[in-house]
Amino acid sequence: MIWDHHDPFYLYVGTDGGSLCCVDVRCSTPVFTEESAHTSALSSLALSPSVTGCLVSASTDHSVKLWDVRGHSAPQLIRQRHCKIGEIHCAAACPDEPLLFCVGGEFEMKLLNFHNDEIITEKFAVSNPDLADKTVATCNPSDNNASNLSTDHHNIGKKFRKSKTTGTVRGSSDSDSFNKFHKLERTDKKVSKKSKKSKIEAPQSGMEKVEASEKLGHMKRKRPKDVKANSN
Repeated sequence: MIWDHHDPFYLYVGTDGGSLCCVDVRCSTPVFTEESAHTSALSSLALSPSVTGCLVSASTDHSVKLWDVRGHSAPQLIRQRHCKIGEIHCAAACPDEPLLFCVGGEFEMKLLNFHNDEIITEKFAVSNPDLADKTVATCNPSDNNASNLSTDHHNIGKKFRKSKTTGTVRGSSDSDSFNKFHKLERTDKKVSKKSKKSKIEAPQSGMEKVEASEKLGHMKRKRPKDVKANSN
């Protein structure tokens, strides 16, 4: 027996004769009775946690059946499976997946994933997560390359500093990484030198301009005296 968690006034019952019944607690008679649901005792029932009217029944006749009981009308058989695990004694629905069930049999347990069954997914309008479109988040290429470059530089440097101390032998791939590391290191040194040079050259050029202007002014002040001396 299982309560309908989508509608608390209804419950489903299985009998030893293999019948499936739906009961409304407000009524004295069953809403429906499916006499030939199974050929042997109906041992367990399970309802999908999120798909309304998706009911699974398990039986000692070694079979599992999936029913459409929406509207609590006469059940419609959608799919039947023979699990080959002997008599089935229990069934349960996964609380996180709408069409994933588990059954326990005489020999072992078995998972039943109906997501890949197109008839069932179309019947209950459930999308197949394996076929759903997947979007990939995009990022700024320059930022990504810069972060990857700095990370690779750090990791490669760490790796080869360790290899120098431990004396490990580098293979071809390691050699490529080693060359890459030194190339990045030389690039960093060039960039740092250029930045330092630009910082030093900027004030020097300014000083040179000041000195040139002062020298020019000094020459202008001396020029009248030189002219007077020549006239004498």
